[in-house]
This record gives sequence, structure tokens and C-alpha cells, in this order.
Amino acid sequence: MDIALCDDEPPELEHLQGLVGEYGRQRQLPFSISCFLSGEDLLSAIDQGHAFNVIFLDVRMGPSNGVLTARKIRESDDKCSLIFATSSRDHAIDGYGVRALQYLLKPISADALGQALDQAMEAQAAIIPKLIHIKTRQGSHSIPLEDIIFAESDARVITIHHRAQEPVRFYERLDNFARQCQDERFLRCHKSFLVNMDHVRSIANGSMIMNTGQTVPVSITISRAKEIFASYTASKI
Repeated sequence: MDIALCDDEPPELEHLQGLVGEYGRQRQLPFSISCFLSGEDLLSAIDQGHAFNVIFLDVRMGPSNGVLTARKIRESDDKCSLIFATSSRDHAIDGYGVRALQYLLKPISADALGQALDQAMEAQAAIIPKLIHIKTRQGSHSIPLEDIIFAESDARVITIHHRAQEPVRFYERLDNFARQCQDERFLRCHKSFLVNMDHVRSIANGSMIMNTGQTVPVSITISRAKEIFASYTASKI
């Protein structure tokens, strides 16, 4: 979780950094905290490719105040959680157009910051892709569930076929792997195959045809497979 703190007063910035760091330590969350003394410095970092999940902005900063900085951030990032720090509630109305998650009145208390970060964590959890962590002889892999096309098992060796990379092979029972992938998009269509229905193009002739052109055998009845696939597809509309 990458968090940016932006305030043009060093003591305030240091205070906020301490609160955020303590929040992460208490909850054992891996935070990366970056501090900025101006909106211009923050925008420069973003322009250079640094993406933040949560951004704290002081409302009163010059010349690019917090609200103006937030508007520029929203031009390229509509997913980050924006939290304003302000000495007056009068500024709250200014932030509606940038979908601010929360306003914190200075001096910021640990309780108020904790509640705001709890909200931000919930918001980001709905955005950040779910990952599955695999250990192989070659090392560790973190694969987004959405990237998995299908997994197949042969003599307890699982091969994960996923987007943009070579297949990943490791030793595990498919039953255990399926429990790790506990998600409505996955279907155990065969004792040796687990498919991600987001990547299924069609079902015919005893097989599922994936968007990649690969075919996966189906051992459950075709009518049942089609029923499950149709129900899952309809739930996404």
C-alpha cells in the first residue's frame, strides 16, 4: 500500500507520518510512505510514474493548494483515495468534485486518522487485484487471480496458465489450490482442471474454449457447465 503525505508545514508532515506509521505497525500492514512539502512535488512524482493508493493533502498550500492538486491528480487517477487535512470545515465543499474520501480537522488525532484509513483500506481492497502466492523451485510468484486463465494438474504437479507470462509449475494438490482460489469466477470443470470463467469464450463438444484458443475438458455434464457459466455471466451484467 503506497501512501503519499503532502503538507507544506514540516511539523505537520512529521506528525502525520508518525500517525500513519503507527497505524500500519499496529495492524501489521506493509505501508510505503512518501512525504511531499508541496503539491508541485507530489504531482511531479506522479508524472514520473509513481502511483499512490492513498493520498493525504493539506487544503491550504500555496501556490497549488490541496484541492487544485487533487483536481490534477484526478485527471490521471480515479482510483486513489484522497483524504484532506484542514483547519476549517468550510473547505469541505471544495472537495466534492474530486471525490474526497474524508476530511480530517487539524490537529489530527490518532482516532480520526485510524477511521479515515480504515475507510481507505476498504475502498482500496475493492480495487486492488486479489493475488495468489506460489512458491516454486525457481522462486516465489504473486499472480493476480484475474490473470489466471486455467490450472491443470498432472501427478500432483499444477500448471497455471496465465496472461503475459510463461506457465508456472509447482507441486501441490489441485484441491488445495482450488481452495486458495476461492472465488466465484473459478469453476472446477474437471478433476484435473480449474478454469477462470472470465476467460471462457464458449462451451461445446465436451470442452471449454478459452479466449486464448486453448481447450479445457469438461467432466461435469455440458448442460450443468453451461448453466453455471450462464449464471455467472448474468451476475456480472
